[in-house]
Amino acid sequence: MPERPYVSFAEVKQRISIPDVLTALGLADRFTGKKETLTGVCPLPGHQHGPSPNSEQFKINQRDGLWLWHCFGDCQRGGDVIELVKAMTGFDNSHVRFWFAEHFPDRLTLQQPHRKGTQTSETSEAPTKEKAPANPGKEITQEPSAIAAKKTISNDSSPLKPLRFILNLNPDVPYLFERGLKPDTIRRFGIGLCRKGLLAGYVAIPVYDYPRSGTNPVGYLGRWPGEPAASHRDETGPLRYKFPESFPRNRVVYGLAEALDGTEGQPLIVVEGPFKVYHLFQSGFPNTGATFGASVSDEQVEILVATRRPLILMFDGDDAGQTGMRSAAERLISRASVRVVKLEPGQHPDDLSHSELEKVLS
Repeated sequence: MPERPYVSFAEVKQRISIPDVLTALGLADRFTGKKETLTGVCPLPGHQHGPSPNSEQFKINQRDGLWLWHCFGDCQRGGDVIELVKAMTGFDNSHVRFWFAEHFPDRLTLQQPHRKGTQTSETSEAPTKEKAPANPGKEITQEPSAIAAKKTISNDSSPLKPLRFILNLNPDVPYLFERGLKPDTIRRFGIGLCRKGLLAGYVAIPVYDYPRSGTNPVGYLGRWPGEPAASHRDETGPLRYKFPESFPRNRVVYGLAEALDGTEGQPLIVVEGPFKVYHLFQSGFPNTGATFGASVSDEQVEILVATRRPLILMFDGDDAGQTGMRSAAERLISRASVRVVKLEPGQHPDDLSHSELEKVLS
């Protein structure tokens, strides 16, 4: 198999602007301003938005020929055009090169990856081997949320590998019962409190690929059982969510095996996160899976189409959820039977009672 070409970071910074990247991600219309200064609502995954997102919190400008960005909201992150793509896609240095090569082949010099022992002028940025998704390490402040990208590139085409271990979890967690979860739901999805390792003190949620390639999950998502002490990673104290550092969440649909088991002839309901799956399951809709946010990747599209089920998309009622849902529907509509459920502004699927869910899903 021929190796995918990659590009020089120095050339990317010189020839590709942040507005170019926003256009490639389908986000350009969400920012306003002059040619060299743009503002808008923060598009980064994991950013927590209130009922009235701040349209001035994300700043983009050009300084001395270099495009830079910064979120002045909860993220407090910033950087150049390369760091923006990495933040939006979750790619490491090696894979983000491929992203630029695929999106701007006519504006960049495509190179073959340097082999071991070869000299390179970018030794500090040479492609690195992607870490296996073995340990939950990367911390984000909330459930993976919306990236309203028209096209999402997956991290890798190789099969996902199950972890070599299974965490010993305690299902008797007051927090889960406070959230309304019943013992049957906790057992069905295998969630519970983790006492050791990087997820110590967190409720761990096992994540499987589909079809399952083994009995072990391919990763764990951690949820702090209660209100976290820190709102973002720069503060001290536990964060709301921990996610595997290099786990490609755009390559799985959460709870899909459970959703398809025993629900023949029923549509597949697609929501944004695990706790919404649990709520719908307990409300009589076991045929529910989640995409880990409002951004539906190309690989998730393929997974959903491969189920051969009619699809009902029910994303959150905020701007990001509705934009992401429309984007997903546009890519699915020609290949599957698709219906979208538009919730009220600020409304989430797990806000709805059993009768309300029956009404909107019927």
